[in-house]
Formats: sequence, structure tokens, C-alpha cells
Amino acid sequence: MSRLFATIAAALLSFQLAAQPFADSLELSKMPSCARPELSVLTFPAGRAAQNAFYAKLDSIAAGRHEAVNIWHVGGSHVQAAVLPERIMYDLGSLPKMQNADRGFFFPKRLAATNGERGYRFATEGSWEAPMLTKSSKVEKPRYGITGFGARTSDSTAGVTLYTDADSTHRWEFNRLRVLGYGSSSGTYPYVLKGADTLSFVVDPATSSYVFGMGGFVDSVKVCFNIPEGETFVLNGLEPMAGQSGINYFASGVNGASVTSWADQCVDLQRDLQLVRPDLVIFGLGINDSATTAKLFKPEKFKANYRRLVAMIQKVSPDCAFIFLTNNDSYRYVKRGMTYNENAVAVRTAMMELAEEFGGCVWDLYGVMGGAHTVLKWRDAGLIKPDKLHFTEEGYTLIADMICDAIVDDRLKNGGPAL
Repeated sequence: MSRLFATIAAALLSFQLAAQPFADSLELSKMPSCARPELSVLTFPAGRAAQNAFYAKLDSIAAGRHEAVNIWHVGGSHVQAAVLPERIMYDLGSLPKMQNADRGFFFPKRLAATNGERGYRFATEGSWEAPMLTKSSKVEKPRYGITGFGARTSDSTAGVTLYTDADSTHRWEFNRLRVLGYGSSSGTYPYVLKGADTLSFVVDPATSSYVFGMGGFVDSVKVCFNIPEGETFVLNGLEPMAGQSGINYFASGVNGASVTSWADQCVDLQRDLQLVRPDLVIFGLGINDSATTAKLFKPEKFKANYRRLVAMIQKVSPDCAFIFLTNNDSYRYVKRGMTYNENAVAVRTAMMELAEEFGGCVWDLYGVMGGAHTVLKWRDAGLIKPDKLHFTEEGYTLIADMICDAIVDDRLKNGGPAL
């Protein structure tokens, strides 16, 4: 791992990132004793052509051919918590001759009374209802898509304002905005306020989304809604766009989400994947699927569910590369508290088989943690929360850094130039 840390440190001299990448926060000499860094590798059960194609696209960025690559990171609470995907994004974007481009989709998660906003903030106005995808609700749920969220309003005074974290280099400014959502009639639609001006939209017919030209680069935007009496509008998310060369990182995470949450319950996911057309998908799904007894967990059903999700992705990106992240060693919720989750090995085996089937690879978080019951050591080291399921910010940061290190080392070991 030392090669990568030195590379990142050198890159920082030119990039001057506001966020602190992992070269500054993690040194081999300070690697926690509970971790197994020697197991932080990408394992390919069969074939690596798709991963090599992804590396070739990274090379094209480094060579200045002004191409972009798209990464979609999908999961449950580990992704919604935002630390893990944001850290991976910063780590990859801080590599030499690399940069972050568009940051993906944003949603005002506080409307759903849940966590996840990081590196940006929303202000909201008016009355909204936003039932969670993964929770039962007395309120009728909206259609969900690639964000996994939806908020409904019938309030003509409703609005959302997005503030990005543009720094002195204007890294996070954007000149176009996509609004994901739908109205109950053609007379119900969003509009954007820019000073005294009202900006109109162009409908993207492929995704039924609304695209606004901002008339220049901005770092905030207010979206309002034209809602006739008796009508409603559902907001599924915002996508600020700048169209720059680099890595576009799309993160989709919902607390409690399983593979079926995305494959079956997000009815607009297949449509919305056209907005991403991922070159690489990082799968962080499995912890909620396996939150049951060993007897009730069915690996074949788990794999069948994954196949439906993979099929959706391959429909829009047939040559997409896949990285499966195995489950962390963990406990699971039961009625009277928490009990040990015995299914991590079964999930890892299933993911190895899926990677073999689809030409993907596995990054073994379970192994990196040290295997069975090492979650207690990670908790004692301050890397896992007291629930023995979710990581602390330090834990997520460590995992992200090790994943990126594994990607860089894999590229080097297979004949590619140093990233």
C-alpha cells in the first residue's frame, strides 16, 4: 500500500483538494492491528476483460483525451451514510492526472427524516411527504428510481434549494441541472429561479426528466414547482452537471435496502440507468439480504435477485465492470436487541460465484476485517459503532482507502501504468 500513499501525496501538491485524501490520514505504520491489509485485493474468479476496459478509460483521462468514466455505487446504509462513496470518489479523483467530474444525484434526505447529506446541503420550503422505500408507510409511496427516494407535494409554495460545496477552484459548480421527478398532470412541473429570472426546462424523453440550462456556472440553485389545485409533484432527485472530463461518481444508497429493493421496488431504475451508463458498478448489497438466520438465508435466491439487477445494468452498459463488496462481519437486529449474523461466509461465496458468472471481481471486506467475530475488535478500535453493524467515519474512511489501494495495485500488477 505504500506505493499508492506516496503517489497520492505527490498528487496533492498539484490538486490542492479541500477534502483530506487517504494519504494524509492513513499510514502503514498506523494501520490498526485488527485489519488485514494483505487481503485487500481484487479477486477475479474468471476473466478480467471488463475491468481492464475500465482501466483503459481511466488511462484515456490521464492522457488528456477528455473522456469521462461513470461509476455507480449502489447499496444500503453503508452507502447512504455517504462517507464511504464520497471518500472513494475523492481518493480516485486525487490520483495523478485524474479529477472528479460530476457528483451524481442529490436528494433532500431530511424530507424523509433520514441521514445522508454530506458535502452539500438543502433548504426546503412547503409541505412534503417522503415515505422511505424500505419502510412500511400509511402514506402512499411514490415511484422510486435510481436515487431510491421520492418526496411528494401538493403545495404550490414548496421549493428546494441546493447548495454545493464549491471551493476556490470552483470544482463543484455546474451549468446544467436535471430534475428527476414527475407530476400528476402535464400542467404540473418544476421551474428554476435564478435571480429575477425564471428558467424553463427541456424534457429528456428517454427518462422523462427536466433539464435546465443555468446560463453559466453556479454553485446553488432553487427549484420551485407549478402545481395546480388538486395536483401533486414527486421529486426524486437533482443532478447538477458540468460536463467536465474526469470521474463521474453516482452513489445510490437507502438504509435497509436489499438487492430486491433496487431490482423490484425501484420501478424507474431501469429507465434511470440510462443517465449513468456505468463503466464500473460497485455493489454494496448483501448485508440486509442476509439479516436472518442461517437456515432462512437462501444463497440461490440471493444470486437470482442479483442477476435481475445485473441484467438491468447490462441492458444499458453491456461491457460494464463489477466489483462486489462482501458483507462486513456484523451483528443483525432482532426483537430484543442484536445477535451475530452467521451468513457472511455464505454471502461471500455467492458473490464469488456471481463474479465468476459475470466476469467481475470481489473485494473481500469480511476477510479484510479478519473473519468471524472480528467485528468486536473493530468496535474496540473505534472503527465500528456500538451496534456492531455500521462503521464509524474512521472505519468507512479506512475501507474506502483500502478499496482504492486495491484498484491501483490491481492495475499495476496487470501491466498497466501507475495511476
